[in-house]
Amino acid sequence: MGELILCSRPIAAVPYYVEELSVNLYSLEELSYYVFHNVYLLNADFMSVELCQWIGRDLGMPQLSEEMRLLLRDNVPLHIFVSKLLNACGYLSSGEIRDTVEIIAAFENKSDAERKKIRADRLLEKKRILEAIYEYEDLLSSEDNVGERLLGDIWHNLGTAYARLFFFNEAADCFKEAYRKNRRRQSLRSMLFTFRCKRDEKGFDEAVAYFQVPVEEAEIVRSEVSHISEAREILRFDDEIDHMRSAYSEQNAYRSQLESILSRWKGEYLKIQRL
Repeated sequence: MGELILCSRPIAAVPYYVEELSVNLYSLEELSYYVFHNVYLLNADFMSVELCQWIGRDLGMPQLSEEMRLLLRDNVPLHIFVSKLLNACGYLSSGEIRDTVEIIAAFENKSDAERKKIRADRLLEKKRILEAIYEYEDLLSSEDNVGERLLGDIWHNLGTAYARLFFFNEAADCFKEAYRKNRRRQSLRSMLFTFRCKRDEKGFDEAVAYFQVPVEEAEIVRSEVSHISEAREILRFDDEIDHMRSAYSEQNAYRSQLESILSRWKGEYLKIQRL
């Protein structure tokens, strides 16, 4: 799980496999941790006979297993099922349990499309960018009844995901489609920003003309991108590169330092792409 979890009950010899995140859970505490940190990824499939059986058979908690089975039989809402599970464990505080259950309850009152979008947004927030892209694209290709404004917001967030991977061509197309549907100023500005980021002045000017962007607004975008390119951190990095060039007189040593920096950047980039 990436974190030390104190378990007060026996650890299961056979783990419970969560397909959504490809993780194995060995205790009720780990299950509670998973629910708390992935609350937006839960759906009705979480309530399963397999989970109830694992609790009874592998965790040695037959009474809780039977109580969960009864809830499953009665087809209770997901937030009630989860509440029973979290309260039986005692790993989370009462406040954490209340907040988790309230989020799930509010989540259940939304449409299928809204729930899928929230899950994709959550993946994006957690920097699981490729998974978020797949979720957004799956939602856009589905036959769910999605209003134009929500559809535009989905396109916008898909553009955000592509931009974070530096796929500015794809991002620009997404923001353009987003603005056509949601008419949000943020989508329009994001589209213009991507043209500036990929140094496509022709595309920038064409978008300004096509969408009749006021001259003042276009200049604000131009100046903001220029200002960012002159940010203190970037200028300081330029100074560090110049200093490194003079400090390492040997060409191979200088190149080795640059390769080390690039390798770190590549690692960070691959990390945000991973599934």
